[in-house]
Amino acid sequence: MRHWTPRLVLYFLLPTLVTFPLLVGGGYLFARRALGSIADQVAGAAAVEEARAIGTRLPADMASADTQRHCRDEVRGSVVRLTVISADGHVLCDTDADPAGMVNHASRPEVVAALANGSGISRRESATLHRPLLYAAIRLGEGPATRVVRVAIPTELVAASVAPLELDRAAHHRRDRDFVGRARALPRPAPRPPSRAHGRLLARRRRRRPRTAHLSVTQRDELGELEESLDEMGRQLRMWLRGMQAESDKVRGILGAMIEGVVVISATGDVILMNRRAEEIFALAPDADYHGRPLLETCRDPELQDLLRETVATGVQVSLREITLAGEAKRNLAVSVAPLADRIGFVLVFHDITAIKRLETMRRDFVANVSHELRTPLTAIRGYAETLLSGALDDPVRARNFLGVIDRHSERLSRLIDDLLTLSDLELGKSPLKKEAVLLESLVDEVLEVLGEKAERGKVTFVKELPSGLPLLLGDGDRLQQVLINLADNAVKYTPAGGSVTIAAQVLPER
Repeated sequence: MRHWTPRLVLYFLLPTLVTFPLLVGGGYLFARRALGSIADQVAGAAAVEEARAIGTRLPADMASADTQRHCRDEVRGSVVRLTVISADGHVLCDTDADPAGMVNHASRPEVVAALANGSGISRRESATLHRPLLYAAIRLGEGPATRVVRVAIPTELVAASVAPLELDRAAHHRRDRDFVGRARALPRPAPRPPSRAHGRLLARRRRRRPRTAHLSVTQRDELGELEESLDEMGRQLRMWLRGMQAESDKVRGILGAMIEGVVVISATGDVILMNRRAEEIFALAPDADYHGRPLLETCRDPELQDLLRETVATGVQVSLREITLAGEAKRNLAVSVAPLADRIGFVLVFHDITAIKRLETMRRDFVANVSHELRTPLTAIRGYAETLLSGALDDPVRARNFLGVIDRHSERLSRLIDDLLTLSDLELGKSPLKKEAVLLESLVDEVLEVLGEKAERGKVTFVKELPSGLPLLLGDGDRLQQVLINLADNAVKYTPAGGSVTIAAQVLPER
C-alpha cells in the first residue's frame, strides 16, 4: 500500500469519476427511451384494438346523414378522436372537425399502411388540430365498401407514462399508479409486450378472442412489473367501459321511450342531447344531427327564449310555462326548464298538452251551449207560470193554453237533461243502441211540434215533403229524433226571417 501515492490514486480515480456519470446518464437515457418505446407500442396496440371494436359497431352505409352522430356517440366522454375514411381518402366523418372542410387523407402514413397491411400506426402533429397525436388505423370491408377507421390519442397521455426513473420500489409503484390514473381517458386499452413477434402473435389471438387477450409477464423485473400494471389497467378499463356503455344504453332507452320531449343544452345554448320525441314536437328531420347546433335553429319560439333568459336571470331551480308553437299544426306545450349542476347547461322537458287544451275548449263551448239551451225553456216556463199566477188562472181557456206551453217546455227541458246524460254515457261507453221499427213520418211530426214555437218566433216556416207509404226504419227512435232535432234546430237558428226549412225524404231503389 505504500506504493499508492496520491498521484497514482488520482490517476486511477479520475477516469472512474468521469466515466461513471456518463455510464449512468447513458443508461438512464437508454432506459427512458426503451420505456417510451414500450409505452408507444402499448398505446398503439390499444388504439388499434379500439379502432377495430368501433368499426364493428359503425353502420355499413357511412354515406348517410346520421354518420356524424354515430361517430360522436362512439367516443363521447373520452379524449379519443375518431375519423372514418373511404378507400380513396375522402373523410366520411370526424369527431373533432367538419368532414366537408378536411383535405384528402389518402397519403396519411397510417391510412396507407392500413390499406396495404390491414392496420397502421403513426405519430405526428395533426394538420387539422395542430397538436401531436398518436394515430392508429385499421381497414374494414372489401372492394367498393372498403373504409379505414382511425383513432387518435394525444401524445401527452403516452408521454406521461414515462416518468423519471426512481431507484426505490415505492416510487416505482407510485409512478405506475399515476400512469394508470392518467391513462383512464384512453378507451379500451389492450396492451401487449414490446416484442414485435410476440405482439403479432398476440394480435392474431386478439382477433380470434377479442375479450381474453392480455399481457404475458415474461420476466420478474421492473419491466415485468410494468407489464402487470398495464395488464391490470386494461382489465379495469374494460370493466369500466362496459359499465359506462350499459349505463349509456339505459339512458338512450329511457329517453327513446319517453312521451315527453327532452332537450339538454349547454350554457351557451347549444344542443347537447335531444330525444326523438322532441324532434317530432318541433317537426325536425329524423336523420339530421342537431348536436352542437344552437337551440334557436330548432325552435324559434320567442316564449321559449324568454323562459330561458328568465331562468338564467333569476337562478330558480325549475321554471314552468305553457307556450304555443305556431305553424300548420298549432301545438300547446307545457315546458319545464331546470339547470344542470354548476349551471353548466339546462334540461328542457316538453309535454304536449294540445289534446288536453282542445278538450278543455270543447267542454267550455259545450257548457256555454247547454246553458243557452236550458235558459230558453226555463224562461218560458217561468214567464207562463207568472202569467197564470197574475190572474190568467181564472180564464180556463187561457190557463189551459198556458199550461200546454209549460208542459211542452218542461218536456224539452227533460230532453235536454236526457241529452246530457246520453253524452255522459257515450263518453263512458254505456249507451247501447236499441233497434226497433220506427215510423219516419211520426218522428218528423214530433220534431216539428218541438221546434214549432221557435220557428214562429223567428218567422221561419217548416215545409214537410214526405211521400206516402214510407217503409218502416230499423233503428233507435230516440237517437234518430235527437239527430233530426239538432239538424232542424240549427236550420231554424241560421235561416233569416221569412225563410223556410224543408224536411224531405225519399225511397232510393236497391242496388
